[in-house]
Amino acid sequence: MSEERILFTAKKGKWYVSKKLKIDENTRNVEIARILAGINETISLKIKEFLPFDMQKLEEIADEIYVAKKGKVKEEEVSEALVKLKSPATTKKMNAITESKEGKEILKRILTEIVLERLGFKLHVEAKMIEKFIEKSQ
Repeated sequence: MSEERILFTAKKGKWYVSKKLKIDENTRNVEIARILAGINETISLKIKEFLPFDMQKLEEIADEIYVAKKGKVKEEEVSEALVKLKSPATTKKMNAITESKEGKEILKRILTEIVLERLGFKLHVEAKMIEKFIEKSQ
């Protein structure tokens, strides 16, 4: 019977990451969730770095939709930002980054993530959040 484990290793240039977890009968599912969340965080950050698009221009488009600020976000601001995000004008602005239909689809998803995060919507469960949960539940 082969050993159960999670092993994620990546190396590209000076970037190196390794996340490992040996799974046995004492390993709780929440510990598996924690390491998977850490891998997800790493992947989410690096995907943008390796795509062949000008992410600064995408950030500028995001600035035109909504600029994050301190304090509570009003419902009107959320709805306005979502209308702008889905607008054909926003899609047209992506032509400055790529003319590829597939490229625009990728950029739309990244842009959606940027705008939602600025509006205060968390899209991913962070590893630290799970760690705190584990600590409090023991």
